[in-house]
Amino acid sequence: MILRRLTKHIDEQNWFAVGLDMLVVVVGIFVGLQISNWNTDRQNITKGYSYLNRIADELEQDIRFFDTSLRINRDSVERGNFILQTLENENLAIESPTKFIRTIERLGGTFRTNVSDNTFEEIKFSGNLELITDEKLRNKIADYYDFIEMEQNWSHIRIMMETTYFTRSAGILKPDQIGRSPRENEGIYTAEEAQEVYQVFKNKASLIEWIPSVIWTKKQSILFDQEAQRRAKELHAEIRGEPIQEQPDK
Repeated sequence: MILRRLTKHIDEQNWFAVGLDMLVVVVGIFVGLQISNWNTDRQNITKGYSYLNRIADELEQDIRFFDTSLRINRDSVERGNFILQTLENENLAIESPTKFIRTIERLGGTFRTNVSDNTFEEIKFSGNLELITDEKLRNKIADYYDFIEMEQNWSHIRIMMETTYFTRSAGILKPDQIGRSPRENEGIYTAEEAQEVYQVFKNKASLIEWIPSVIWTKKQSILFDQEAQRRAKELHAEIRGEPIQEQPDK
């Protein structure tokens, strides 16, 4: 329609009308581009908020997992100290046979939280980091996942400690005592079994000297989880626009 009218005005040499037609075309193109840009910006803002909400959801999961990790590893440290105390008092092992034997079996393991960074990795690899328009918040998110990755870079020390423990504890428990489930109406282990295991354990000098190192490793994991959870809570609160809930140390 515009082209036909423009051609007609040119043929008639109506230059004012030609100029007016050109102005209409230019304004139309400009408005169209602005609308397109506005739609793109709106879509990017919506996508940025979606990314933040997904990260916040993953942080909620991380916080719950850290609670579990802290509870299990604190209990494991207590049990490690309990094992060392039995060296001074054999009756502790006899009076708590299941706790004693279970600890011998499992002390080498450390529970680790599997932090979910799926959304952040997706943002990075898609080149969409700028969609999180708040630069300070964007940097805090990156710092959180960098902190998590830093711990993973030191995981070889923890793995070495745990592997050495299991190597040195080999032979203390009989095959049928490993991974045993409770029998109906009975305890898992008896006092007689605990006494038998204790006699083998107290002569395992290489294992006994390694236990403090294993406990130290668990304490380091606890310190990391405390700091990581603190960061996760602060970041989650900032993304959600909520006040940070102070939690007493347990």
